Amino acid sequence: MNRRTLLAATTAVTIPIAGCLDDGRGTDDGTDANEELSSPVDRSPPFDIRTVDAPGSEAGTVQIPREGRVMLINFTRMFCPTSQGFLADISEAVVSLRRRDVDVVSVIDRSVGPQPSPEELADWWRKHDGNWTIGMDERGLLNDHYEVSGFPVAIAIDGTGETHWRTDGPTTANNIVSGVEAALEAQSRAE
Repeated sequence: MNRRTLLAATTAVTIPIAGCLDDGRGTDDGTDANEELSSPVDRSPPFDIRTVDAPGSEAGTVQIPREGRVMLINFTRMFCPTSQGFLADISEAVVSLRRRDVDVVSVIDRSVGPQPSPEELADWWRKHDGNWTIGMDERGLLNDHYEVSGFPVAIAIDGTGETHWRTDGPTTANNIVSGVEAALEAQSRAE
């Protein structure tokens, strides 16, 4: 193999990797390595995501999906520069979407990677100018259901949980809004 062929092969492998990958601490069957084997886990929607008290967010839970509601869900990581940079585009889209009947939620998967306390997550949210609901997927069930393995990912779902738009990696605020509009149209047709 000559140098040019090797360089081309290496480039082909490295270019598609954008964002932050999962750290692989989960088990082969998709369960968390720390999860107790004796406790059965319902892996079907709807999922209750723990939310924290932070700008634009209240402590409690949010159900995903919510019947009759379109949701924009941003799967993010605390120490992923790509995820952090993408928050600015989500924020810009949120401004446009506030006039629409849409729930916006950013979710941290606590089953792998950093496991912030609610206070640590709230501090991180303030530092990154978050101003919508932020929650923690304690067992990674939401991430598993929507097949999230790298970050950031954003999806627009209808009230049944069906995905009408998805981006694996950052995109523009306009693309986000267009994706949510597609979910709103689908929800409207279903009603």
